Amino acid sequence: MVDPTDPGSDLPPTGRSLFDRIVTEEEGGKRRYAVPFPFTALVQKIERQVDANPGASPLKRVLIPLNRSLQRNAAAPGFFKYPRAVLGVDTEAPMQVGTAGLFLKDRLFLGYQEKVGIIEVISYNEAAGRFEFQVVRDYRPGGNPRVVYANRLLCTVCHQNQGPIFSRPLWDETHANPKIAALLQAEGRAFYDFPVQIGVDMPNALDEATDRANELSSSQFLWQEGCEQAGSPNLSIDCRADLVRFLLQYRLTGSRGFDIRSPRYTERFFPAFTKQWKERWPGGVLVPDPDIMNRNGLDFFRFTGPKGAGQMQTVAAADGRSRATMRSLFEPSIPRGPVASLSGGPEAAHRVVAGLSQFLAEVDIQRLDAHLFGLPSPRHRHEAVCRYELRQRGGVIERLIFQCHPPNLVDPDTAGGFSMDGVVYLQSGKIETGTIDHLSFGDGDEMTDLEVVPGEATMDRRGLNGRFGLVQEGSHLHARRPDGNAVTEMTFRVDLPGAAGAVSQETSLPGTATVSVADDFSAVHRAIDAMAEENRVGASDFLAHKPFRRAGVMPKLFEKMGMSTLIWCCLEDQNMPVAVPEVHSRKEDSIDPSDGERHPAIKTFYRYCADCHHGEDQFPPNFLHGSPDQVEDNLTHCAERIFFRLGMWQIPSSERPETPMPPMGTLRRRHLSPEEWPDHAELGILKKYAADALQSSNVRLPQLNDFIEKGYDTLRDCLPPSNRSGRNAAEWAGDRPHAVD
Repeated sequence: MVDPTDPGSDLPPTGRSLFDRIVTEEEGGKRRYAVPFPFTALVQKIERQVDANPGASPLKRVLIPLNRSLQRNAAAPGFFKYPRAVLGVDTEAPMQVGTAGLFLKDRLFLGYQEKVGIIEVISYNEAAGRFEFQVVRDYRPGGNPRVVYANRLLCTVCHQNQGPIFSRPLWDETHANPKIAALLQAEGRAFYDFPVQIGVDMPNALDEATDRANELSSSQFLWQEGCEQAGSPNLSIDCRADLVRFLLQYRLTGSRGFDIRSPRYTERFFPAFTKQWKERWPGGVLVPDPDIMNRNGLDFFRFTGPKGAGQMQTVAAADGRSRATMRSLFEPSIPRGPVASLSGGPEAAHRVVAGLSQFLAEVDIQRLDAHLFGLPSPRHRHEAVCRYELRQRGGVIERLIFQCHPPNLVDPDTAGGFSMDGVVYLQSGKIETGTIDHLSFGDGDEMTDLEVVPGEATMDRRGLNGRFGLVQEGSHLHARRPDGNAVTEMTFRVDLPGAAGAVSQETSLPGTATVSVADDFSAVHRAIDAMAEENRVGASDFLAHKPFRRAGVMPKLFEKMGMSTLIWCCLEDQNMPVAVPEVHSRKEDSIDPSDGERHPAIKTFYRYCADCHHGEDQFPPNFLHGSPDQVEDNLTHCAERIFFRLGMWQIPSSERPETPMPPMGTLRRRHLSPEEWPDHAELGILKKYAADALQSSNVRLPQLNDFIEKGYDTLRDCLPPSNRSGRNAAEWAGDRPHAVD
């Protein structure tokens, strides 16, 4: 569903990221970037956008001192003084008057590394239907924060799902690990107001948010491709129109289901969707995996300074060799298999409906539910016969337990029978509370976990009569059947024997009940039919072969239904500041493959390594950045590590202490397989260049086993001290940097 070898353009093809919407301010009719500093101020600004309930933070925050990001070694050796701060939004904003609000849940993730003044940002772009990768640079005291769109080729080496990733349980590299939390606490820092003592619920919530975020791209794929029928634009539009109907039913029913018995589904949508699936994906489609392996960074380090000082070096392995700080097994750049393989049929249809329903905010559904319930719609009655158990105190009925089932003979004026189990509580002649465990209609529709809306109860000579409404537990949306139609009210009668006061001797009494259902979802059908017609004549494109856009579909739906006009975000990009790309291919300082005065291997290095090692950033080492002379200097200085990483291709994958380079994703983009690459001529060219550079310095022919014995993290650093910025020159003096770099 997402091709890791095709990350797309660095800049948004249309629209802008949600992060841009948050950190820009209007000035003179135009918007400009104004990223709050310090990081606590930025966090507070994001929190204000969501405005969660008191006592519940809309952000989930973790600290990862020994992390696996591009800045994994940036804080060395003070990992616990400058941990990576990661946050994500997993909460929706409450209802706001006149505006639909920013929809940030599962769509905004930040990673902050204070030591180098960098924030990495992954946030959703609704107009383009994808996550954008951005970097905030120079984010430091006295700095001038600069927002750029990142090199997606580099990002998707690890973010192969083109979205956020997170580790699996038990999240041992986060400060949910008590040992890591204790080491952080020993530093005596506030850490951007992130709580230092947390349980696994915090990283678990982040993990779940990234999992849900992963579904967005899958749902967009099925929305666009699952409905697209070549040469039949009207059928494609009808398919997407039906998907909108079903996802609205799904959300209005509290994600309990949608109308799979309607002719729209059985005779139109499902046959077309299934036919498309069989023709295009007979073997199924693969769902990308957002999870990387759990890792405890403390397994690879030992302290060399006072307790809590954060001075660390690598742990020696059992055989005495220096063990790598990032075993190949845990490297996020290793290609991940799919998290699932999805075949066609009802499962796929349900998945696309459930997935697309997550593009709508709770407030959208609340507004729609309230509007529908207020419409003058035809009502249909359903009836049941019941047994009631009454509990009294002081001659006053306090509780009513009932079990109902369809009558033997259904009144022809009703729509059918139903069965039900539930209880209501009465006070002062009023129905105060209650629950309905299940409500099943004669046609098979079933509703569960309903709450009673306060109602009336009266006593007469024949018995006890009452009426009340029903809402869904938790969401308090009106109780709705899978077809989207609302249960408007329930009425009941308990037959009393003789005078009203004679009920004290009875524990079980007969009676009846009726349920009224409004045909209010018909208004949605009419609105969607009108939207489909607009798409057919080209007056709209929200049902076309484009991403599903909440800010396009819902305003149009609300308009067709005569609902109030709202301010919607986020499709338009007028007045936004110019989107700036990461500088990673400047012509004036790039390697020119046609430069005959340079070693011919330089062209090969540029071909296989420039995607990741040619940017401004020194993480990963940008040894291909700079003038041709600088690049040759860098390659010579980096020869030990290059020789080591290239040599990993000759070692079985289960035995590699480090991941091989170039990464498998780079090979796949060049239509090379991991099986053919170890013997490929161009790998030989790269290895020979590195070996020659080493031999010229050390005289004898370098041997891979010698470097493995020494350990990768003890090898000479990739960049000469003169090419290091942001650190004290003395810190990089000599050939051996900090052991963890």
